[in-house]
Amino acid sequence: MRLNGALPRLLEDDLVRGAGLSLSEFAILLVLSEAGPAGRRMNDLAAAGGLSPSRATRVVAELERRGLVEKSPSKDDARGNIAVATSTGRKAFRSAYPLQVKRAREILFDHLEPADVAAMGTVLSQFLDRVNRAQR
Repeated sequence: MRLNGALPRLLEDDLVRGAGLSLSEFAILLVLSEAGPAGRRMNDLAAAGGLSPSRATRVVAELERRGLVEKSPSKDDARGNIAVATSTGRKAFRSAYPLQVKRAREILFDHLEPADVAAMGTVLSQFLDRVNRAQR
């Protein structure tokens, strides 16, 4: 629990200072950057970003206000909305990404041997698989 509380705060502090993005904003821009011009439906975006639907809606609204994301009605289903990163949003993400990776490596990986990193990857993948199964 301490790691779950402390790590996001450390990573977010660096993101805010270095790129002006919260961790939730970074997560949304990461998912939208991977989605490309097609964007993502809001519910899918929330799930992929690890956020509740209401939190994702608030984050997207803030990113939209800042010109980093655009939201429009889905062409396939008018009840849903699609969010897409703007060119400014993609640029902000590209600027923030190396900061995030550098800090995560410093905190989590740089002191480990390659075999330890591989073992940790295996264990964390197993944890994630169990969490995903439990959510179904």
